[in-house]
Amino acid sequence: MTAYYSEEVIQSVVEANDIVDVVSGYMTLKRTGNSYKGKCPFHNEKTASFTVSSEKQLYHCFGCGVGGNVITFIMEIEKLPFVDALKFLAARVNLVLPEKHNEQEDQQAYEKKKRLYDLHRDAANYYYRCLKTNQSGIEYLLKRGISQETIKTFGLGYATADWDRLFGFLKTKGYSIEEIIASGLVLVSENNHHYDRFRNRIMFPIVNPRGQIVGFGGRIMAGDAKGPKYLNSPETLIFSKSYELYNLNHCKKFIDEGRILIVEGYMDVISLYEKGIKNTVAALGTAFTAFHGKILERYANEVVLTFDGDSAGAAATEKAMNILKNTNLNVKIVILPEKDDPDSYVQKYGFDGFNDLVSNALTIIEYQLRLLKKKNDLTQTDGRLNYGNEAIKVLKGLSGSVEIDYYSKMVAKETGINQEVIRREVIRSKTNANQSTGINLNRKEPADTKIPKAYEKAQQLAIQYCLKAPDSIAAFPGEYLTDDFYQRLLTSASERIQEDGKIEINRLLSHFHDPGETQIIVELMMNEKEVSRIDYQDALEIMKRFYNKAQLGQLSEQIKRETTNGNDDEVAKLTNQLIEMKKMMKDNGRH
Repeated sequence: MTAYYSEEVIQSVVEANDIVDVVSGYMTLKRTGNSYKGKCPFHNEKTASFTVSSEKQLYHCFGCGVGGNVITFIMEIEKLPFVDALKFLAARVNLVLPEKHNEQEDQQAYEKKKRLYDLHRDAANYYYRCLKTNQSGIEYLLKRGISQETIKTFGLGYATADWDRLFGFLKTKGYSIEEIIASGLVLVSENNHHYDRFRNRIMFPIVNPRGQIVGFGGRIMAGDAKGPKYLNSPETLIFSKSYELYNLNHCKKFIDEGRILIVEGYMDVISLYEKGIKNTVAALGTAFTAFHGKILERYANEVVLTFDGDSAGAAATEKAMNILKNTNLNVKIVILPEKDDPDSYVQKYGFDGFNDLVSNALTIIEYQLRLLKKKNDLTQTDGRLNYGNEAIKVLKGLSGSVEIDYYSKMVAKETGINQEVIRREVIRSKTNANQSTGINLNRKEPADTKIPKAYEKAQQLAIQYCLKAPDSIAAFPGEYLTDDFYQRLLTSASERIQEDGKIEINRLLSHFHDPGETQIIVELMMNEKEVSRIDYQDALEIMKRFYNKAQLGQLSEQIKRETTNGNDDEVAKLTNQLIEMKKMMKDNGRH
């Protein structure tokens, strides 16, 4: 999906969205002369100082100084990056943004997505109406402490036990069988019978940050019911579990302190919301991904992992922690009692009790040291020594001397080992690690071979193009790559190209276990700067020139060695190769 839009396209979106209409959807405006005024939504004030000009199509707050056009307003109020804000406004007025540089294909793709968005909205309304007439569903939610108001806020619904009731409803709404199947809400049996994916379940609509329903989660109400406890929509044209976070559409409005809580389930989110804790999101029935981390960076400065207190929750915490520590987010971790989850804990101890837990959340280092303590008996000498050695390995990941000093003191207190000894060992282990790995750990060339910045940039650009245009991978000259990681990435990507020609990202990421490598893949895939075919060809030319120069250097070194060894025949052979290569490079240079 391209991230570049011409000035004409951007202007057409701005012109189609009257700023007064848009702003009025978020706050009360009163006309004063040729302008409109209201209380600023971006800071607390008693006197209205937020002004919107219909004539200039601009807004400005004379209190806090914010201002801009309709796009910047949506970016601020919805916490969206520029491109998503542009799409938000385009969707609001049914404008088609160019994505494929082909008007007919653009229109077809837009219509397919629009129909799926409409279908999901109609399905959500259907489920909501079913819940209103289902006493057992209402009673289940009320017993879980969920009020009627919260049910309405989240659009909770109910899927009946009937096999094809939703299918029949969607057909009456005018959707084709192909569209219904594409939604993933209806399946086809071997006998070519259509049946609903969700049956006899409480339904949770999944809403993207732009307010569009993209999928559903369904929970069984009785423990003895058949099927998994939670069932989610499959991947579709408008929905991917690796990108979406449940409740982000609500949560982004309540991030006053730049903090988001991450929990495991739908009911965790809703129970916390019911108790007044509204800055909460959940991954959608899948492991936390690097894409989720990248998305959270847009909205928050700090995330607090608040997973279940059991062993599964601990495993999920460790995986999410390893992903998030490679972001710019400050990461904290809450440890719940073993038999509790956020839902049960907030039911027992309420708003204040849960917030006390969050205020005492651990840093990543504190959490890792706590795990080490559980694995070692600190009443025994061997246990204390092993804990000390393992703790030093953890602390060597710290970058600042203040942090090293602080945590060294903590370890010293637990073990009785002198703090200065621990601090010195941490610094020594950091130095040894840097010396042993070096800058060129994954490079094929000798460590003293310097890679020009232009060549490194060309490699990155070429890889980015290949990931977004997978048909180019087969012909890619892999010998041009100096980084083993890039070679493995392209090989894995080529094995995960789907029938539609796109790379299956979830399967690709599952092949890479190193958080650093995963982060690089995410950045390449989510980089919104478009790489054209011409850019790609230019990058290949740069790589080719460097590769040929490196080959010349190797041939020259070989000639020197064979000359020293007195091997005249080999020298003659290598010299001919050198001459041919220089001639080829000269000819290529002319063209």
